[in-house]
Amino acid sequence: MNKKGKTIVFMILATILNLILLAVFFILLFLILFGLIPTLIPSVMEIAAMSFVLPLLWFAGSVFLSFFVYSRLIRWVSNKYNLEDKLDPIFTPKKNRRPRGE
Repeated sequence: MNKKGKTIVFMILATILNLILLAVFFILLFLILFGLIPTLIPSVMEIAAMSFVLPLLWFAGSVFLSFFVYSRLIRWVSNKYNLEDKLDPIFTPKKNRRPRGE
């Protein structure tokens, strides 16, 4: 398999990992955390804006943390297994592109 094929497989697996992080881990974590807020602080749910703010924080926090953990994890894997040499860069400036024959 050439570098381009390895890059495509790596990106597909990394995207699946990111979706798992988002859907399973962080959304469930925030669901549990924000589910505990009304039981710990009952007066919070009396505020009308909290019915809008809590789901917004839940979604935004889940997306932000999943991308943060994903980027750190990809950077760590790339450095640990020296993937710079094994994968083809996805986005390169025109002046740094290799000829198509390689």
